[in-house]
Amino acid sequence: MAESANEKFWDMIGDFETCMVTTRDGRQLRSRPMAPKISRERGEILFVTDRSSHKVDEIQADDQVACSFVKKEEYVAVSGTASVTTDRARIDEAWDPQAEAWMPGGKDGPDTAILVIRPHQAEIWDVTSNKITQAWEFAKAYVGDKPRPDTTENVKVNL
Repeated sequence: MAESANEKFWDMIGDFETCMVTTRDGRQLRSRPMAPKISRERGEILFVTDRSSHKVDEIQADDQVACSFVKKEEYVAVSGTASVTTDRARIDEAWDPQAEAWMPGGKDGPDTAILVIRPHQAEIWDVTSNKITQAWEFAKAYVGDKPRPDTTENVKVNL
């Protein structure tokens, strides 16, 4: 049975250690690297954060966010809405040793919170061909045999 685009999305982002989270600060866009924790059952992406950070203020003013996941030949762009919670069960779910380094007050500190992103739409680019095939596809596009190289699977996913 073929994997659905929705399943592929959750499988792919579960393999990323970092993504860029973009919020709106007035008319400006701001991005920062964050470590995602996936809550597939609830359809959410979780991030440990400091409740007093600028991103929390930005999300309270405008809950629209974007996440960009990039690693060797895999790319995922996510659009969704965000909220912030200090629910202890959610903090426990997302907490790991890496979070400890960023949150000096620890898991139970008063500023420890979780940024919860509910993805609405995603776009996946997954390079499906090997290096030799890629070189051949680029050469064909270069000499005009094709309008563009065919090396990547591209899927849009409504979540």
